Amino acid sequence: MLLRLALVMACLASVALAADGDALDREIEASTLIRAGQVAPDFSCKATDGSAFTLSEQKGRVVLLYFFASSVPFCYPEMRYIEKEIVEKLAKREDFTVLCIGRGHTREELVKIGGENKLRLPMAADEKREIYSKMFTKFVPRTVLIGRDGHVVYTAAGSKEFDGIVKLQEAIARELKR
Repeated sequence: MLLRLALVMACLASVALAADGDALDREIEASTLIRAGQVAPDFSCKATDGSAFTLSEQKGRVVLLYFFASSVPFCYPEMRYIEKEIVEKLAKREDFTVLCIGRGHTREELVKIGGENKLRLPMAADEKREIYSKMFTKFVPRTVLIGRDGHVVYTAAGSKEFDGIVKLQEAIARELKR
């Protein structure tokens, strides 16, 4: 009898988690302002190394944007994975670029974050969330892949982000073949 009760409780808990997951998915979807097929909103910023970045000047390149915040600790393992498994493997390609955007961070904070986490990814501060707010209303991490023509081809969000890395790699490979 106790085993049956435990089994019923476990089933109810997994149904509740699935319902919560569905609600979260709807919230993520509602907070996403850009969609695949749309032209990515243009923005300009300065990377922590001092270089200028303007999205509209990246036409002809596949662009990976990764929005993160230090308040979400699992962003760093994802960034290390992106660095090792994507960026390092594509480093010689001139038709691919990446920019990690620190939502709500200053340049100084990003320099510290990069050093403490041994990250060499290009980063840019979005202290007032001006870039982020063109694409999303909440949640990090967020990943956006933009095709050579400036159109969004892939987005991923939140706690499912790491599971989406394989899909991201597939999307990058597809775009680089075009």
